[in-house]
Parts: sequence; C-alpha cells; structure tokens
Amino acid sequence: MADLERCLQEAQAQRHRIIATDGVFSMDGNVAPLDKICELAEKYDALVMVDESHSAGVVGPTGHGV
Repeated sequence: MADLERCLQEAQAQRHRIIATDGVFSMDGNVAPLDKICELAEKYDALVMVDESHSAGVVGPTGHGV
C-alpha cells in the first residue's frame, strides 16, 4: 500500500488518476485489499477499476466475484 500511496502522491498534478487492480490474482489466488485501495482512492481523488475475470464464479457469497 505504501508504493501505491507514493504513486498517487506523485500523480497529484495529473488531471485524472485511476487505480487498476485484479480482484483476485490468478497466479497465487490472493485477493486484493480493496478496502485499503478504496481508502487511498478516496484520499487522492482517484478512480478504481477492478478486473474480476479471475474471481467471477469462484469468489464471493454467490460466486459473483469480490
């Protein structure tokens, strides 16, 4: 999260900032810490895009992803 925050700080002068992440990382099955990512996005006025292609049908209470 520290690296992401550093990148967001460096991008403050940019008109738009977007954080793109996988919901679930296919190689190891780790789930992205979306709560922390969204906190940073709100703090730095950034958008969040989550790629759910590896979690759809597998993760979540009804299999709809993170």
